[in-house]
Amino acid sequence: MNGDNILIKELATRINKLVNIPLINEQNEQAFFELIISILLGIFLDEVDKQLLK
Repeated sequence: MNGDNILIKELATRINKLVNIPLINEQNEQAFFELIISILLGIFLDEVDKQLLK
């Protein structure tokens, strides 16, 4: 799980550098992007797992 956290932080940081959400400070933007990446990565890995189990 620690590897996933590193990946999530790295991807969120890269996205955060490209996207600026007005009226939100950088720390909150980073947390938002980490949450979104975490959710999407979880969905993606669940689907991959389902496909591998078929």
